Amino acid sequence: MADFKGEKLVKTLATKKVYDYIDTEKGINQISREIFLNKDQIVHYPRGFDGGEKYKTIKRFTYNGFKGKLPVGVFKSENYGWGFTKPLYPFTDYIDDNYDFDEVVIEKGGKVQMDLKSKKLYLNETSLDVLQNSFKSIFKKNRAEVDFVLQINLHKIFPSSIAPPTKTYISDALANSLASWGNSIDEFSDADKNAIKDLFDKLSIGTDFLTSEALAKTKELVDTKYIQATLKKFKELMALRTDGESLEKQWQVFLKDNSWIFSSIFAQPVILFQREAYVGGKTIDNHNGKFNDFLIKNSLSDNVSFLELKTHKTKLLEKTAYRGDDVFSTTKDLTGCIVQVLNQRDNFQKEFYATKGKSKGKGNFETFNSKCVVLIGSTKDLDENQKYSFELFRSNSRDVEIITFDELQTKIESLQKVMTTK
Repeated sequence: MADFKGEKLVKTLATKKVYDYIDTEKGINQISREIFLNKDQIVHYPRGFDGGEKYKTIKRFTYNGFKGKLPVGVFKSENYGWGFTKPLYPFTDYIDDNYDFDEVVIEKGGKVQMDLKSKKLYLNETSLDVLQNSFKSIFKKNRAEVDFVLQINLHKIFPSSIAPPTKTYISDALANSLASWGNSIDEFSDADKNAIKDLFDKLSIGTDFLTSEALAKTKELVDTKYIQATLKKFKELMALRTDGESLEKQWQVFLKDNSWIFSSIFAQPVILFQREAYVGGKTIDNHNGKFNDFLIKNSLSDNVSFLELKTHKTKLLEKTAYRGDDVFSTTKDLTGCIVQVLNQRDNFQKEFYATKGKSKGKGNFETFNSKCVVLIGSTKDLDENQKYSFELFRSNSRDVEIITFDELQTKIESLQKVMTTK
């Protein structure tokens, strides 16, 4: 008897035709397919490579309504043993390992459901198309990456014979990669973050890709996240308990890195002109030069302002009352800070034209009764009597505005509330 490999019609009944798959060389002889005659239904019986069962539990695939033209995602030839195609193997393994289905029912336009009671998995052509496209892009991406790495190394080994590879992008690769993201920024490496930033910059240029509305929404989201991160860092600094030069430097760095906060402090459109700016006052022997913590410039009028910074732990008032129980003196730190910023402004204005002339190329600036601000201490450390004394002192300080760190925190929180309120 000659060797035979393939399907063979073994039964023709009133309702269906039955085919067996026979491979005389491997000794396979088992049911393969049923074609129903009085309804649009085909049944496949999956077969392993060497015969027997292909899956742990799935015994049959039933197709309804396809008129002989089967959907994507399934084998259409008996030579492959029927069942799901190679790109869907991850899906097949998952179903086979975690469920006890004995039949897969695929109906054109039909339902998608796991019927655990009847041990049936229901799919349709749309769900198969989604699975096929998703896994197909992953297989293509993996294949492309392997080929790319191969080409790179072959070029390194045989630079004169093999050209370097050309970068090609596999469609849907980005979507599938981002689908596995757990929504934590910690999952991204610095390279990931830079790549996303570069991609967004490039896409933002093309208005046909991102609409103005989409860009505005994205900016709103970025701004909100940025304010949240800034507020978190602000609160971390506020929680520090050790005062001193180190803490003051940390606040200086924070305000430099988040210079947009100055607009909240000065209630006008301002920019950071310079940190630790020279404001004059040197003697003939080059001593006693004055430096201001922050020199701020109004972005519209170019008028400069002066900000002197202490820390949130700096005491505003003396612990004991100066007289009675409701009159408290300001600390030397607060009065010293006020005198210092006034002295800086005075020196700056006296030497304004000389300073401005020597600063050509660093931006224009003017001084029109320049504003002075001191950022210092916290009102949370004051009792009611002390707050009364502090407000009396502050409200009568005409040339210097005094702002506390807890008040600045409230300003940022208010901005956050505005950004997040729909």
